[in-house]
Amino acid sequence: MSYQNVTNGEIMMDKKFESNIYGRDKILYALLKDPTRSDSEIAKEIGTYRQKVWRRRKQLEDEEALWGYTAVIDDSKFNHVSYMILMKTKTMNRNLVELLLQRITHNEPARQDIRLKNMFYVNGEYDWIMRFTAPDHATARKYYETIRLLYSDHLQERPILMDINMSLVSEGKKNPNLDQLFDYVPE
Repeated sequence: MSYQNVTNGEIMMDKKFESNIYGRDKILYALLKDPTRSDSEIAKEIGTYRQKVWRRRKQLEDEEALWGYTAVIDDSKFNHVSYMILMKTKTMNRNLVELLLQRITHNEPARQDIRLKNMFYVNGEYDWIMRFTAPDHATARKYYETIRLLYSDHLQERPILMDINMSLVSEGKKNPNLDQLFDYVPE
């Protein structure tokens, strides 16, 4: 695949994997590719009926296999910078779960001008990965300190705050400006 073929911003799947990535679910693949299209447009693309697309979409939503629809945003265009926090926590317990759920349910990060983009509970060296944006480093640092203090009883060690220089892929979509990666090459 040439460099020019990977800069179109489309979903990170190519045709040879299309039929295998989620079984043979062409409707799901079409939704991943562009969920803004109508059921009629998707049906026409894959050669089926609008009602079948509608039923499959509804089934995925009812099963909560499809959580929702999102736009992939270049946060830098809105004067936000991307960051990541990596945390190692002690053994999972009820108090930690309640704290996490309360903060997410009440959208606490937004009160600090933070857009929480992803939060993952993972296996590996770290237990939690948070990806968020902030309007500046001072706001990001305040949020980091809030997290550090709020979770202090649950932490094994001090969390790590990292700036994200550039996202090459976000939500399965290729960055349409991949060539900006060359800006990071030293001369």
